[in-house]
Amino acid sequence: MSIKKMPSKYSSLSLYILIILIFNSCSTPKDELDKKINLALRNDNVIDKNEWEDMKAFVLSNPEDFPLITKDQRNINIEELNSYILDVAEKRRNVTDVAEIYNPNKTVTQENNEKAEVNVYIENSASMDGYVNKTTEFEAALSDLLVQIQYRYDSENLNVNFINTKIHKSEITEVNDFVEKLEPSKSPYKVGDRSVSKLNEVLEIILDSTSQNNISVFISDCIYSLGKAKETIGALEFQKSLTKGVFLEKSKEFNFSTIILKMESRFNGKYYDKDDKPTLLTEAQRPYYIWVIGSDQNVLQFSKTIDLEKLKGFVNSYYLLNDFSKTSPYTTVLRNTNLIGRFRPIDKKSKTITGINELEYRNAIFQFAVAIDLSGISVDDDYLTSIENYIVSEGFKIRSIDRIDASKVHKNDWIKLEKTSATHIITISFKADNVLQDLEIELPVKAPNWISASSSIDDKKIKNQLSKTFGLKYLLEGVSEAYYLKNGDEQSYIKTKITIKK
Repeated sequence: MSIKKMPSKYSSLSLYILIILIFNSCSTPKDELDKKINLALRNDNVIDKNEWEDMKAFVLSNPEDFPLITKDQRNINIEELNSYILDVAEKRRNVTDVAEIYNPNKTVTQENNEKAEVNVYIENSASMDGYVNKTTEFEAALSDLLVQIQYRYDSENLNVNFINTKIHKSEITEVNDFVEKLEPSKSPYKVGDRSVSKLNEVLEIILDSTSQNNISVFISDCIYSLGKAKETIGALEFQKSLTKGVFLEKSKEFNFSTIILKMESRFNGKYYDKDDKPTLLTEAQRPYYIWVIGSDQNVLQFSKTIDLEKLKGFVNSYYLLNDFSKTSPYTTVLRNTNLIGRFRPIDKKSKTITGINELEYRNAIFQFAVAIDLSGISVDDDYLTSIENYIVSEGFKIRSIDRIDASKVHKNDWIKLEKTSATHIITISFKADNVLQDLEIELPVKAPNWISASSSIDDKKIKNQLSKTFGLKYLLEGVSEAYYLKNGDEQSYIKTKITIKK
């Protein structure tokens, strides 16, 4: 008769330890982050700066596991990380108090962003009459803008003004009623000296009224008044230098950003050309512009809070910001998408491919696609997808830039890509006879092409160029040159590198 040997207490202990080790070895980065959060909150229900920075470093070291939080190799989405921490905190037992979480961007300005004062300035010189004559897209966009501001910033923080030679405050109680009364011959629109409005003087008045605690919204056709200047280009260059000076002077006070929207609306009225001669336009589509000016944080918050691109008649935008740094966003080479030839990843264990080797060409051409996160860049998607806006290493050629879509990505790549923060695919090629080197992709900060396309230097025959604005290129160059002079002209939205070896 055989007797079964019962396991000793030591055998049971060994088995228990083995189970624990197996369990721990299967923990994921998400489990590790949750553990860090719970440990930090255990004693005081607070995530302090050191604890928060530790969590940030952990997330950046595991970008594939936290695609919504990771913006690029050095930066994270602060709101997403703090939201994640809060979710973990709320799941703890017997805890009812809301956790206090460190936020590196939390300043007095940011805490009061929703309550910031918004001052709207509507230019009401005679050249603007055509936009408020009858029902127009101008009025629809203005109405929508004011409603959104009232809702997001509260009615008491909205001030609507008309501006020509000086500011004229308008009492607004109900938005639709106010907009419906905007007729050239009626109050409240008919106020002040409407016979002349010098753009640089208007901008100076607005900038003088802009502080770190408020936001200025300027609405105008943005046409320089040259008076009786005989030489147009010289006069425009002079006005441009005045614009640059106005913005540089304001930049001495604090860092401020500017957003410029190109809008379009029906126009029924007299258009005054550079010689101040009128041309009657009826139901013509004409451009005008909305400017948003304020501290960097206030303008950033405003652009996120107010849906600017959904305003009636929106055409294009131009963002002028401060303190650009050449950040390296989340970037990975795709194994199959748009591939011509073959390659191997240098680091075969990494989920993110930032280096390739063992290249095989096809018909002396090698082509591959790079997925990249461009979500943090405050520009039009047209700017992001325009090949001519990018700089790449010599010998490389960008074939296409597309917003990520499952239909444009190889199915094997999509399985991994849909879990990341990548927003665009850049397809790049080079020839076999090119000197092999690393690929650098840079998106410099520069004026978008729509500015030159929207500008004219002679508006005497305005009916042949209704979509253009006289002197616009000079005006916006004056503004942008002020930013470049202050921040340096070698600014980039992103700069990233792919290592390429034989």
